[in-house]
Amino acid sequence: MSTPSTEALAGISFDEEDRNLFLVDDRRLRADALKYSLLPKLEVVLNEAVKIIREVYGIEAFEDSIIFRSPNFRPTQKRNGEIRVDYNWASVGLGGKRRRNKWIGFRRTDGKEVQIIPFLYLFDIKEDGLQIRFYPAWLSGLTHDSRADILEFFVQYQEIIHSLTYLAHMMPLYYYSDSVEPISTLREHYMDMLKLGNYDNSFESYRPASYPIGEKEIKRLARNFVAFFPVYDSLLQIAMGKPARIMELVGKLNAWLRVQWAKTSAEQPPAEPSEPAIDHEKARAAAEQRISVMSSLRWQVFARDNWRCVACGRSGEVAGVILHVDHIVPRSKGGADALDNYQTLCLECNLGKGNRDATNLRERP
Repeated sequence: MSTPSTEALAGISFDEEDRNLFLVDDRRLRADALKYSLLPKLEVVLNEAVKIIREVYGIEAFEDSIIFRSPNFRPTQKRNGEIRVDYNWASVGLGGKRRRNKWIGFRRTDGKEVQIIPFLYLFDIKEDGLQIRFYPAWLSGLTHDSRADILEFFVQYQEIIHSLTYLAHMMPLYYYSDSVEPISTLREHYMDMLKLGNYDNSFESYRPASYPIGEKEIKRLARNFVAFFPVYDSLLQIAMGKPARIMELVGKLNAWLRVQWAKTSAEQPPAEPSEPAIDHEKARAAAEQRISVMSSLRWQVFARDNWRCVACGRSGEVAGVILHVDHIVPRSKGGADALDNYQTLCLECNLGKGNRDATNLRERP
């Protein structure tokens, strides 16, 4: 499968400092850090996956979906210092648009029109790493018959769905009760879930990508997201009262994969000579010279600068704005690792500043 463009993903990674965000005790500081630091990077990954979806399936994913973000608390909550949700995750992905007269394939138990559907397809990052999650039942209120239509789709296309599951390195999460054995057919699992009213037939990555998560792992997850997209798309079609088009999309995926595999075979480079042995002592010495900003101090800088680039003023809440901690006086010029020598810059302004010394943008006139 093709990979997302290197240019778009350049500089996108999730390191141990990102992981340490989930260990911050202050609930508000943690929520701010996740929202303004991790979500922009996750959105870049999602947009790359959407671009490949357009290439593979000829579908504009945002025609029927919005970008779902979490944490997504309201500014009034922040001003009052009240963050009611104890966020231990950050998620960006696809969710059905809120629309009238669109989701006519489903019914609500209260008889009102369905304007929101219960499907979320996400890149989800937590303390244990980054993975893909598909939630087909995150909202309540649909009728039993509507839920039955969802589960019937999984029963009808179970073999092809699970082929996509393997391709995407994902696994289903089933629940079982006293009336069904842990090891049972898929139909038995689904029918038991329907009988019990337990409709949460979620899927997730078999194993989260562990920190540090670099470009290679991010590309892999983007490819996996594209591979499982026909399941999400088909449920949207059912919600609109249309037939599922999973087989049509799988046909396009197969044709596209064959082209990609042919290209890979044709472009296979000759074997390179083995690299010289690594001088571990030199590598260890070089590593010890690399001093990073401590996580707690890093987020103090962001909070002090109000989660905005001090050069251009853009907020980390704006799509595509990725914040960095910059040394005002660079380390190469003797700059200290101290709060007073740090400032918040977005990626573009940080690259523009370069290695100029004493560029204190917080104190500019």
